[in-house]
Amino acid sequence: MTDHEILKILLDTQEWQTFDCKRAAIKPHDLLETVVAFANTEGGTIVVGLEDPEKAEKGKRLLGVSENLDNVSDFLKLIDKEIDPHILWTKGEIDIINIHNQPDKLIIFNISKSNDVHSLKKGDTFVRKGRQNMKIGSSEIMRLMYEKGSIKFENEKSGIKNLEDLDQNLLDEYKKDTGSQSQDNWQFLKDNGFSDVSGEHELTKAGVLLFGKNPTVLLRSKCGVKISHYFGTEPNYSGEPNFVERPFSIEGPLIQQIEKTVQYFRLVVMKSSPKLRGASFEPSFMIPEWAFQEAITNAVVHRNYSLQDDIQVRFFDNRVEVESPGTYPGSITIENIRNNRFSRNPVIVRTLNRFKTAPNLDIGEGVDRMFRVMKDQNLYEPQYISPAIRPFSVLLLLLNLRRVEYWDTVSKFLDENFQITNIQAREITGIHDVLKMSKLLGVWTKAGLLEKISLSEKAKKEVYYKKKGKFIQGRLLSRGEIIESEK
Repeated sequence: MTDHEILKILLDTQEWQTFDCKRAAIKPHDLLETVVAFANTEGGTIVVGLEDPEKAEKGKRLLGVSENLDNVSDFLKLIDKEIDPHILWTKGEIDIINIHNQPDKLIIFNISKSNDVHSLKKGDTFVRKGRQNMKIGSSEIMRLMYEKGSIKFENEKSGIKNLEDLDQNLLDEYKKDTGSQSQDNWQFLKDNGFSDVSGEHELTKAGVLLFGKNPTVLLRSKCGVKISHYFGTEPNYSGEPNFVERPFSIEGPLIQQIEKTVQYFRLVVMKSSPKLRGASFEPSFMIPEWAFQEAITNAVVHRNYSLQDDIQVRFFDNRVEVESPGTYPGSITIENIRNNRFSRNPVIVRTLNRFKTAPNLDIGEGVDRMFRVMKDQNLYEPQYISPAIRPFSVLLLLLNLRRVEYWDTVSKFLDENFQITNIQAREITGIHDVLKMSKLLGVWTKAGLLEKISLSEKAKKEVYYKKKGKFIQGRLLSRGEIIESEK
């Protein structure tokens, strides 16, 4: 992308969860608050030299870094010295003509989401909420540490000291699968992270979740799966609820939660009425079982168990929604989830993988394979919803919709350029008809794949589309090398 193209995106983008504009005149310590907030939340992009969009019109926002080069220099020194622990960031710049008609620059900082909880050395900790940096106290810091995975809920003591509370058949099956039949139960539990290592016979919370007869009862917490199945494409909030059947919960050891949820999925597929496609009949429910199994397995193994809520699985005619408590763990974001790995619950992940009937491969390819399986079935790729929209959960949509021709071309363009207009969409697809392109963009917007952005209520032509829930990606804007603070 050229500097001009990047600048247009910057000027069109409002400040929000992962994007902030700062004048070079800002105090360096105030800028550090935004850096800490981004690192603690979802990462983000800071543009220095650009006025707040609510304080000036587009052309008048280009103040440039020449407004106060000393502040920028001081900030570059402080970012490595005043934040604990150190963060990962990139820096780039683009050339502009400032409001005084002089050559100038904007400096663009991309702050990576971190596995750690960061604070200023003076003690303040911030997170990003909307367009604001919010200072948080000890209880919120503790919650954030659970979300990040720096505190492991699964390692905590459960208060359960009686083996009779365990599903002995399931424990025997796991011992057999791992070649440990002859080992004493308590020693086996201790060796595998399922009981306290201090010498006392007390199960960890991971041990209860994995082998307890009913973890929901034993831990006095919601830690199951709630199934809701609807007629149509939306819940009916007036009159009679449009449930196919009364919502119900699946409880028990985690591996059984996954198995029973997948069994219900099979029933949905089996009962779906066939539709004529071409010369043959096909099921109207087309989502592959493997993609759904991966979705529910990820929800079970990676959710935040410190939050008292069930995983929500919602079936509609045109999609399945899988929503798990807790936001994306560690450094995982919707942009890197296909390739990066981070486990909030490593004991749970390892244990489920060691069953001979393991629902998870634990080789780091599950999410990416889910994308490929959906594409192979000519369905749209899985949609992970941004934490800016769902800040306290991970919401995944599996669309029960055939992929419309040209989507792959438009999707790739958006991944590389963030936004697209009708004109650009016609250029890359070869579609010449404006109305045809508008209808396609409308289809994708209705399906939840795109979001329509109007830059002006008066000028209808000032409209572009972006992927729903996606915000400016630092890799588009920051063309410098990755800079890691000195350790």
